[in-house]
Amino acid sequence: MSDADVIVIGAGTGGYPAAIRARQLGLRAIVVERAELGGTCLNWGCIPTKALLRSAEVLETCERAADYGVTVSGDVTPDFSRMIARSRAISAKISKGVSFLFRKNEIDLRVGTAKLLGAGKVSVTGPDGAQQTLSAPAIVVATGARAKALPGVDHDGEVVIAYREAMTLPVQPRSMLVIGAGAIGVEFASFYRSLGTEVTIVEFLDRLVPNEDEDVSAELARAFKKRGIRSFTSHKVTGAAVRDGAAEVTFESRDGGAGQSITVDSVLVAVGITANTENLGLEAIGVKLDGGFVAVDDDLQTSVAGVYAVGDVCNKGPALAHVSTAQAIQLAEHIAGHTPVKVDYDCIPACTYCEPEIASVGLTEAAAKERGIDMKIGKFPLFPLGKNMAYGGYPGFVKLIFDAADHSLVGAHMIGPAVTDLVAVPTLAKSTEVNAESLIHTVHAHPTFAEALKEAAENALGIAIHI
Repeated sequence: MSDADVIVIGAGTGGYPAAIRARQLGLRAIVVERAELGGTCLNWGCIPTKALLRSAEVLETCERAADYGVTVSGDVTPDFSRMIARSRAISAKISKGVSFLFRKNEIDLRVGTAKLLGAGKVSVTGPDGAQQTLSAPAIVVATGARAKALPGVDHDGEVVIAYREAMTLPVQPRSMLVIGAGAIGVEFASFYRSLGTEVTIVEFLDRLVPNEDEDVSAELARAFKKRGIRSFTSHKVTGAAVRDGAAEVTFESRDGGAGQSITVDSVLVAVGITANTENLGLEAIGVKLDGGFVAVDDDLQTSVAGVYAVGDVCNKGPALAHVSTAQAIQLAEHIAGHTPVKVDYDCIPACTYCEPEIASVGLTEAAAKERGIDMKIGKFPLFPLGKNMAYGGYPGFVKLIFDAADHSLVGAHMIGPAVTDLVAVPTLAKSTEVNAESLIHTVHAHPTFAEALKEAAENALGIAIHI
């Protein structure tokens, strides 16, 4: 008799939901985890960074208190160590919450390092070196990913750092160079700039947040310039020499232009992720990889029967926590013999929590053009909204792209206050049969930021009221 019906390797946002859903469906589940429950997202990614960004937001609000008719006596200054401590405490609290869910759902947790042995078997080496072999007909690899290294820039964990060190530095750096202008890079650039750090961004591609719509990238560039963040797009870093607790970073235009150098206290490398596939025994049992990630089919099945993968470690979908969880639910239901609703990767919202916030779902305008879609585009600036004026937020915009034939939603792209919450509405619209007329004829509460969605839909059809 096997030890369980399913063994899950990793207790992150892909692993623990897979185990819990499996238990809800009557399966016996074992989870093997060598570090904190909750994985990177809860401990070293999504949650602690949002806690830090909230601290930065409070700081900036206090600095602007007079704009709201509030008098603050004394200087408003960041307490960097307390901000870091707060973020770590929040992560620890949520990790304990996952532990509670394990007990509630009777998940069998084994602390240790797992290795696949084939034929439904997994060895686990505990912290004390003791080994045990577990068996189950279904094995789920949910080991996530880590920061990708950049050749020529040696990571020392003190001056040249990745996202983990960026949220636990002992002292706030006076200056920082961020390599990479994706979500992680611009979030940390935003956070440290709010605290007064001099921030420079170097991005190899031709714009900030290059996966977003070009209009959003342009708006973020304007916002960052206004905040004093220097950005060098279409540039590549050629080296970083660490001396006396600082780094001299050299970079140049990617077309071979003149080189430049800058000396900074910290260099944050944020150029992507690498899947955690090492020492798992994957290749030895025949599991195929795709560019370093575990290759899976639409059922999240690997090339080996009974072995599956979800989340950042696999090659299916964007590397986002909510994708991991959605995949986990689909997979658990599949293993249990159900017919699950498969994840629709065209309807995955993406959120970036810098200041101003960015959120999107669906195709960008450029991608829609490449597919030959005839479009109707509506755009509504946030500055006329009564809620935005009262809030005092950044005057961003909402951009909605509809198919000209049936007015179905092709994509939504937003930058400004609260957009990471607003994106749920166009995500629902895109995953159902909601079209422009549906949004227009839905009464939106006033005053809210959500009114911008209705106004943008109206603008696409040429009937906007307030612009």
